[in-house]
Amino acid sequence: MSEKIFPRNLTARADRQVVGNPATTRLESGVGNCYPGLEFDQRNLDRRFFAGLVFEFVSESDNPNPDALRGGALLLSLELSDPELNPAFHVGNPELIAAATQLRAALGIAAATQLRAVPGGEDGNTLSTVRWYLDSLEQGGKQIPLFKIGEDGKKVPLDGLIVWRLVRSLEPGLVKIKLWRRDAPTDSNPPATSEIELSGWRRVFVDSQSGVIGQVYQAGELTQSLCSPWQHDFRDCACFYWASNHPDIVLGEDTLGESTLPSGASSDPVRANTPIDWLRSDRSLASRAGALGNPRENRPFQMDHYEISQRWQELAVVLRGKEISQIYRAPTADTANPYKSPEVLAAKLYDLAGLEHVLCLEYLYALYSLVAPDEVDVNTWPTLRDDLTFVSHELLLVAVSEMRHLRWVNQLLWELDHTGLTKAHVPALEVAERIPVGNGHTRPRQLRPLNRKTLADFIAVEAPSGGIDGQYARVVATLRQPQYPNSLYQLAGRIIADGVEHFSKFSEIETVLRAYQGGSQANGTRPPYLRNVTPAPTDNPDAKQALDAYQRLLNNLEAAYKKGDMEDANNIVFARQEMIKLQAIAQKLATQGFGIPFFDAHLNEVDD
Repeated sequence: MSEKIFPRNLTARADRQVVGNPATTRLESGVGNCYPGLEFDQRNLDRRFFAGLVFEFVSESDNPNPDALRGGALLLSLELSDPELNPAFHVGNPELIAAATQLRAALGIAAATQLRAVPGGEDGNTLSTVRWYLDSLEQGGKQIPLFKIGEDGKKVPLDGLIVWRLVRSLEPGLVKIKLWRRDAPTDSNPPATSEIELSGWRRVFVDSQSGVIGQVYQAGELTQSLCSPWQHDFRDCACFYWASNHPDIVLGEDTLGESTLPSGASSDPVRANTPIDWLRSDRSLASRAGALGNPRENRPFQMDHYEISQRWQELAVVLRGKEISQIYRAPTADTANPYKSPEVLAAKLYDLAGLEHVLCLEYLYALYSLVAPDEVDVNTWPTLRDDLTFVSHELLLVAVSEMRHLRWVNQLLWELDHTGLTKAHVPALEVAERIPVGNGHTRPRQLRPLNRKTLADFIAVEAPSGGIDGQYARVVATLRQPQYPNSLYQLAGRIIADGVEHFSKFSEIETVLRAYQGGSQANGTRPPYLRNVTPAPTDNPDAKQALDAYQRLLNNLEAAYKKGDMEDANNIVFARQEMIKLQAIAQKLATQGFGIPFFDAHLNEVDD
């Protein structure tokens, strides 16, 4: 019978992201920064690096007395109750059993004589007014002094943070430390014994069997030096400090009866994409205006120091980036039927790659039909320049995201082949001829300016569970089955999540452009944000140059996807270079009233 397997980090690890727990509760996602700490202050682990002793790492700035020797690792307390001082703790390790026996005896002698513990503290471990500091570390025959010699020939202690970093560099195993008695410089009675040498071991912070943190650490000890929500410093801490506990901006909570999408996002595209200040003082629904551009601008509208001490409990819980005050109900999993075999799944993925490809081309063509922001007459259209900047940026992000989806679908196909589930993998770079728009209908692919009809079609194809998003439902259901690697299911899920974001972005674009569409459509003129763009003739020199660059781009992608390396250094870099060339040519053609003729744009607009 094989030995029982003990999972690591038993208390925190789960096989999925637990709703309500921030990403930092996951072992692989915890931020391990050193100072001052996010999930915990790592200095609090190393305070107990040596069994039986507790230190405090002191920086020069921690002592305002200019005459005092500042810095180093101050010995705070002696703890003979430390579980690791009991030889029984080290069963199976004779070396540490002997070390524990000797160290416990040495600490007992030191406590009774040199360290001068005074009664009254817990276990009598409180030190008197004399100060003992770490003087050196020794491991593997190498000694590390924790001081330097000044010009007067006397010891000058290293800063506490430097000492801490040296302590952290110790490897698990035996270690020898030297303590140095450092009293006030004005002490007229210098100590008779100024050094103590102790042999012990570098503590291992977690149990080797369960992964649970050592019993010597008390509840709250690892976070004791961090700020708390009811303290003033929480008011001023920014996202780089608190991270999961103190978000800067969030999405507002949905009101009772408000229409939402299947993803849980608000169906109002402005509400769904408007971040608000989490620390705002006015917590009413009417005050949920978008956060301003930087912390300084938002500061006058936030809770102040005294106010947050009184009202911290009103700060909202945030789940999935959105404030929530009611019972949270996770979105229901899609119940689509899986495909019957990996070969059928692969065939569907080839179709989906064609959809991702054609949508990318349609979006790029529409992007270059927009008037350049610097060409806008701001006297006639005061807000159009900023609106065009926003729309162009969002549309480009969606097009780039479709490029990424094309890459991910090819990754799925390669992985299916690489794991032996399918055979004869070839890169999927075809361009679909028809595009789903929901309810079983499709439309022909078309290269069109971003007019009202085009934008409505873009919204339809990206609608949750409607167009392309619904096409992935059975893919995800199939990849959930145990014969498929879990990473494939996660990759397909990311494509669906991005699709919901695309729908939201297009809906917001429609809201922004709505103000420029009404009158112009009624009298048959172009909206002021559009150029009069048609697909360029294929014999146009610039169009030919663009199509050649596009073909070279596809050739490089094919070479990269065939090897299964989506980050192939050469081919991917070459493909990106062609993308940059393509962008410059598209901008040039647009000024001439042409778009890149990626495919035949003169198909009838019909639904089947």
